[in-house]
Amino acid sequence: MKPTAFIAGAAQLSLRPSKTEPWKGEEPASLVARAAKLALADAGASSRLDAIACVESFAWSYGDLAGQVADSLGCTQPLRRFSVPTGGNSPQDLLHQVCSAIAAGEIHCALIAGAEVLYSRNRARRENRDLGWPARPTTANPFRGQKPFSSELEQRHGLLLPIQAFPLFENAIRAAQRRSADEQIRLAASILAKNARVAADNPHAWFRDAPSAEDIAAVSSENRMIAYPYTKRMNAIMNVDQAAAIVVISESLMRELSADDRCASVLGGAGAEDAWFVSERNTLAASPGMKAATHAALDNAGLSASQIDAFDLYSCFPSAIEFAMDAFGVAQDDPRPLSLTGGLAFAGGPGNAYVLHALATAVSRLRSGDITTAAVSGVGMACAKHTTTVLARTDAVPAGATGRTPLRVDTDVRDVETVERADGVAEIASYTIDYDRSGAPERVLYILDLPDGRRTVANSDGSVGATAEQLLASEPVGRRGTLAHDASTGTNRFTLDGAPSPTS
Repeated sequence: MKPTAFIAGAAQLSLRPSKTEPWKGEEPASLVARAAKLALADAGASSRLDAIACVESFAWSYGDLAGQVADSLGCTQPLRRFSVPTGGNSPQDLLHQVCSAIAAGEIHCALIAGAEVLYSRNRARRENRDLGWPARPTTANPFRGQKPFSSELEQRHGLLLPIQAFPLFENAIRAAQRRSADEQIRLAASILAKNARVAADNPHAWFRDAPSAEDIAAVSSENRMIAYPYTKRMNAIMNVDQAAAIVVISESLMRELSADDRCASVLGGAGAEDAWFVSERNTLAASPGMKAATHAALDNAGLSASQIDAFDLYSCFPSAIEFAMDAFGVAQDDPRPLSLTGGLAFAGGPGNAYVLHALATAVSRLRSGDITTAAVSGVGMACAKHTTTVLARTDAVPAGATGRTPLRVDTDVRDVETVERADGVAEIASYTIDYDRSGAPERVLYILDLPDGRRTVANSDGSVGATAEQLLASEPVGRRGTLAHDASTGTNRFTLDGAPSPTS
C-alpha cells in the first residue's frame, strides 16, 4: 500500500505588533482567507478546490466561517464541508477525515485553515476600541458539539481550565518517576528551552527571545507562578494573532500538477481518547490514549519511532510533551527536535489552530530536504483527545512505508468512579496550587484516592498559604489526610496529616 493523500501547499501568518507601524486588528475570517489564498497558490491548485474545513476561533465566532472563507476565495461551485468538535487535535482530525475521503475517491483537493486573534480581541478590550468586526451570531459557539472541559465536581473545586489540569499531570509524573520537585522543574524547563531555541529561528514565532532553562524555571515579576509547578513561560501563549492553512490533494492531482517534489505524503495517522475527565483517569502520570494514537499512527505508516527525523509534540504545557515523549519512546537526551515551530509557549498557541502551523512548518522542512520524515501530535481539552500524523517527503518515502488511511482507535482505558461528597481518610493522587497575580497562593486543588478505590476532588481546609508551604516542603503525592464535606459550598475539604488546623 502506498500514500493516497499529500499536503501540497501551506502558509502561515503571524501579525506580531510592530514598534514602528500602527496596530490594526484583523478579524479571523479575513486572516483565514489570506492564509488560504497563500496555501492554494503554494500548491498551484487555486482553481481545483472541492472541499473545505475551518478550525473554529475562540476570539470571534461565526455562523459559517467556512462559507465566508469560500466566498472570499471566489468559489462558485459547492464545496464539501468537513467539521469536528473543537480542540487542539481538531486540525489533525480534519486532516484524517480529508485523507479518508481522498482515499475513497470522493474529493481531490481540500483546504484546511484556521486563525486565532486573541491578541487583538484582548488589546481592543483593554483600550476600549471598536475593531469594526461583524456582529457575532448569538447562536455561534466555538465549543458546539463538544463535551464540557471538566465535570461538575471538578468545576466546583476550581478545575476549570488547562492551566489547572496539566500541572496535575506534571506533579503526578514527578511522583511516579521519583524525582524531586527541583529535578522535575528543571526537566520541564530544559524541554521548553529546547523548543525556545527552535522558535528563535522561526520567522513566524510570536516570541523569539530563546530564554534559557534557568530563566523559564525561575519565578520573577515577569515570570510569575501560574499554577504549581508552572511559571508563565511554561504555559501556552494564546494571546496571539496567527493563521495557517494547508492544502491536501489526491495522487492523481499531484501527478497532474507535477508536484511530487513539493508534497508531503501523509503516511499514517490516528486519534484516540483518554477517560474524558481528569479525576476519572486511572493514571495521572501517563496517557494511554496518546500512546494508542501514536502507536496506531506509526503502524499505519509502516514506520518505527526511530525512523522519524523530527517531531512536533503538542506543547501546551510540559506534561503534554512528556506524555508524547513517553508514547514515542523518546529519551530526554534524544538529539531530534521535539518541535518544528518552537511550540505553543514560544512560536505561539493560536487556540485550536496550532497544529496547522506545525503541519505547515513540517511541509517546509520536508521540502528543504533537511528531514525526510516527521511526526506531529495534537492534544485536545484536558489532555483527553489525542492525534498523531506521520509525514514524509514524497520523493523520498522510506522503504516499507505503507500509507494506510488514518483512523480512530479505541483504548483500553479504565475509568475510576468519582464521589461527589466524601468524608474520612484519603490519599493524594495529585495536586496543584493556583497563584494570584501578586504571586500569592489562592487555591489548592487536590485529586484524592479513597480507601475503596474511588476518587474525589477537594480543596484545602484552612490557610491556603500554610497548606501551600507544607505541600512544597516535601513530596505530598501518596500522603494521607482527612476529608470533610462542606455542605454550604458543596465542596470537599482536605487536611493533610500534620497540617495546621483550620482555625490555627
